[in-house]
Amino acid sequence: MDPQITLQKAIGLFRQGLQFQALEWLSSLLETQPDSGKAWELKGLIEDSLSWHHVSIHSLETATTLIPLSASGQYVLAKNYLETGKTALGSSVFAILLQRDDIPDRLLSAIAAYLDRYSDLTYLALSACRKAVAQDPECGDSLLGMAYFMEKLKYPYQQTAGVLRKAVSLDPENRHYRMALSNILVQSGEIQEAWKTAREISRAELKQIQCSSCLNKLIDIFTEVEDHNRRDYCLSLLQQLPSTDTPNNRNPLPDSIPSPYKFLKR
Repeated sequence: MDPQITLQKAIGLFRQGLQFQALEWLSSLLETQPDSGKAWELKGLIEDSLSWHHVSIHSLETATTLIPLSASGQYVLAKNYLETGKTALGSSVFAILLQRDDIPDRLLSAIAAYLDRYSDLTYLALSACRKAVAQDPECGDSLLGMAYFMEKLKYPYQQTAGVLRKAVSLDPENRHYRMALSNILVQSGEIQEAWKTAREISRAELKQIQCSSCLNKLIDIFTEVEDHNRRDYCLSLLQQLPSTDTPNNRNPLPDSIPSPYKFLKR
């Protein structure tokens, strides 16, 4: 069978979630075409999906000797270096990856979300968000991601607030952006500005909040400026939440950030 057809068959099986069948087709292909870099790269991606980190590294490293890896392949290689304790190597590959001009927006969100697990690599996660903003300046979620990592890196509040103001200006109805901005403004002592930001969150949007910490922060703002109506409404919402949800986050941003990656939906 034509090697390209075999490769496409393996890709199709992988997309269907049939990893082992895909690996069988690739094994057959590599027996006759051991220098097929694309086959080695796909093999590494499939092995990664099975959490076979070490063998995935071997496959992807083999691929790098034959072809330039795709952005996805380079991401998986960097990730697996970290997974196997090769932190310096993994961070270096992530840094190289983030210099590429062909990284899809969704991959940038995956990079930022993954690197959020490594406090020493927060600066790289921020770089991923900055790149996402550069590629799509109208994406408020990327700006929210920037603010999240800026906060973790202890950027001045005013700088972080500036990023969040941009997000709010892009989507004024988005409660996540307003809540994050109001929390930062509270941290910088600008309680009146925090209230002006938070008061624009509609009751319908407030009703969607399922986080007690978020509601408590809003309650604190409304209490401080004696906005009793909004305070009481948030208190009623808080009482309706499951008792297992307790406030536990001192960071003014993370609990305001939407799923699945806390900050990026794209």
